[in-house]
Amino acid sequence: MDTLTLLSLTTPFLQLIDAQAHGFAEDKEMVVLTEVDSSLWDVRVVDERVLNELHRHCPGATDIGVTASPL
Repeated sequence: MDTLTLLSLTTPFLQLIDAQAHGFAEDKEMVVLTEVDSSLWDVRVVDERVLNELHRHCPGATDIGVTASPL
C-alpha cells in the first residue's frame, strides 16, 4: 500500500498498543509509525510531504527533530 493509504488507516477510532507500522515503496522503507501509547506517535519518513500531510490532519502535532540518517 502507498504511504498515504497507510497513514489514512491510523484513524481516531483505531487503538494500537506498542505498535509499529512500516510503509514501503518499491522495497524501500518510506515511513515508520511507532505508537508509544494511545496518544503519542513517533513518525519517521523519507518524504517530507508525508509530514506535511500529517500536520494538515493533526495540527497539534509537534516536531521533535530532524535526522539525516536512513530509517
